[in-house]
Amino acid sequence: MRRSEPELFEKACQLEALLNRHRDGLGKDHVYLTRFARPLREAIPDGVDTLPLDEFDTGCDFGWCMT
Repeated sequence: MRRSEPELFEKACQLEALLNRHRDGLGKDHVYLTRFARPLREAIPDGVDTLPLDEFDTGCDFGWCMT
């Protein structure tokens, strides 16, 4: 999305920031729009073609592998 729809990616970043500002006011932990537990702009840097693998990534892109 960052590459193909930059305006939409920016709106998602703004939404995430708005949610976390609101949560700050409520004394709650931050929420993130990725599974990487960090802000969207940091989790998906500009110019990256694929996201990094993590311990939970099975390498399955079909959604029904290892079931």
